[in-house]
Amino acid sequence: MKTRILHVLLGACLLLPAWATAGAKSFVKAQGRGVNLGNMLEAPSEGSWGVTMQKTDFALMASKGFQNVRIPIRWDGSGVGGLRFARVARTEPFAVDPRFFARVDSAILWARQNRLVVTINDHHHDSLFQGYVKEKPRFIAMWRQIAERYRDLPTDSVAFEILNEPNTQVTVEAWNELLDTTLKVIRESNPTRPVVVGTANWGGLSGLSGLRLPENDTNIVLTIHYYEPFAFTHQGADWVDPVPPTGVTWEGTYYEKLAVRQAMDAIADYAKPRGLPVFIGEFGAYSTADVRSRARWTRHCARLFESYGFSWAYWEFKAGFGIYDESSGTWQDSLVGALVSDDTTILERGAPPAGGTDLVNQGDFSSKLDWSFNASQGVARFTLDSGAAKFAITTAAKEAWGIQLIQSPVVLQKGLVHVLQFDAWASSPRAIDGGLGMSEDPWTGYVSASASLSTTRKTFFASFVPAVTDENARVYFNLGPDTGTVRIDDVKLLVWPSNTSVGPASRKSASTPVRWTGNALVWNGKDHPRFDRVVSPTGRIAARLEWTRSGDAWTASATGLGAGTWIAAGPAGTAMFTNTAP
Repeated sequence: MKTRILHVLLGACLLLPAWATAGAKSFVKAQGRGVNLGNMLEAPSEGSWGVTMQKTDFALMASKGFQNVRIPIRWDGSGVGGLRFARVARTEPFAVDPRFFARVDSAILWARQNRLVVTINDHHHDSLFQGYVKEKPRFIAMWRQIAERYRDLPTDSVAFEILNEPNTQVTVEAWNELLDTTLKVIRESNPTRPVVVGTANWGGLSGLSGLRLPENDTNIVLTIHYYEPFAFTHQGADWVDPVPPTGVTWEGTYYEKLAVRQAMDAIADYAKPRGLPVFIGEFGAYSTADVRSRARWTRHCARLFESYGFSWAYWEFKAGFGIYDESSGTWQDSLVGALVSDDTTILERGAPPAGGTDLVNQGDFSSKLDWSFNASQGVARFTLDSGAAKFAITTAAKEAWGIQLIQSPVVLQKGLVHVLQFDAWASSPRAIDGGLGMSEDPWTGYVSASASLSTTRKTFFASFVPAVTDENARVYFNLGPDTGTVRIDDVKLLVWPSNTSVGPASRKSASTPVRWTGNALVWNGKDHPRFDRVVSPTGRIAARLEWTRSGDAWTASATGLGAGTWIAAGPAGTAMFTNTAP
């Protein structure tokens, strides 16, 4: 039976048009836009999460113009249909049950028949996450069988993803070891197969700086999952403890869009020098969010990913995040339209709001007062140096949060726009994240800014509107699993009233308290202006401002600014201006 099914699968694939094999980069280009076949084969048993895989699912995806499908698979699960059996035996030689292999064969076949580029993975491997040392031999044996079974499938349209969202006992260090071992096993039978590799700490950006990949393998695809702001994308999700409150919107404000762009910058900063193509393997907003916000966030994310050359797969097809309602046979048209649109005007950010009330104490680090430092997993020293916080990390932490700077309590107010802003730089390229979250167990994060640091000082942002007031929240910085020196300065948590316009207003009509006059900024206000630097729209600090009184105005020189849009920033907030000189 195994041989017959596999021959049918391979035979059908040979009848399909083939793309030229040119490694991982061409694979990602062919992937383009896609969808996850979520809550089906990765449920504990198929159907237990309310949906089952149907042959028609793949035709439906293709009919809307999607080019790839990611198929999450719980090899550590139970049975097929009404049958109950271990999909992978728990005793040596850890054989994969042929009945489950046949089900996966069908998924690949149906995807290929509809010209969909395929990624199969290992999803929700709870035995591994809770018992890494004991489970590792079974995991390796499982992947050896998967690789050998599908070795003859086209390498230009079928990829393997080693493990979805490593977490718990699969720490950064353990993951680097496991992916290296597993990749070598896969390469024995699949020397040129695209292999998709994500990050520890649940597959997000916080695990990126600790990821170690072999330098001589040109068929690796980097994957990242993006669900920020978490308070928006997971509102009402009953598997999160506590359940994030509903009512959080995503309006597409200047800072909301900038936060997503800075996250993509962090990915690109890691991937580009290593020659890695990127696949955003999951992104999506749960159905309890309002439809307009979901569509707006989804459209912006998808177009932004594409502007970086990243392929993507939306989470997911026909369950809680889904774009298709199987019971009624109807599409979520606003979400589908957001995903497949070619309109890039959604990427325009407009003007940032001026002003704002700062809730952070000692954000200029004139003292350590109001800040607490925790190095529970590593060895690090927190000092003040030239008006900035300096962290000398001599022993790396196992987790991103293992070395942490915190200010608590801060009060997050329902319905108000909150923007976390900070400057950061490091002794060598690395990533950290700064965010807002709960100050008690389970320490849920509301929003975070993933900061890709270099030796040059840069400003980072994160923005969200709370659905409920939290009078005991915290500002936190996770300094990650790297050694070296990190510096942080000018931390602000700016808050605006709910009636403040922070959306993408027209740049032509936006009023600004500063103007550019060739080689200097001019401020017509009576009081000394509270802008101390000029930053680019992506946060790079371009100039420091020293203001002098000149007649009825204030002026500050800022040499070296090229033509384009710039932002004056400081304790007063931000103000956009334009340099029209060539």
